[in-house]
Amino acid sequence: MDQEKALQVLEDLLEKLSIKIKYDRGNFKGGLVRYHKDDLLYLNRKDKTEAKIKTIVSELKEMEIPQHLKTEEIIALIKENS
Repeated sequence: MDQEKALQVLEDLLEKLSIKIKYDRGNFKGGLVRYHKDDLLYLNRKDKTEAKIKTIVSELKEMEIPQHLKTEEIIALIKENS
């Protein structure tokens, strides 16, 4: 799977987990934050697709993902980018 498709699959998973994705510019690594009652995943707009995927996977590894959302595609992406 190409990186753009992988990023889209991971973004779709985050949406299903009710985690909003925010793309911003700046000098930051990115990651998951909680703001009031919302979970937000910040990604650096300037990062390459591979770096965005690694940031998302890093955060997903720390979460409990419901079993019905753990597709073979998701599991493979997490293993590949760990």
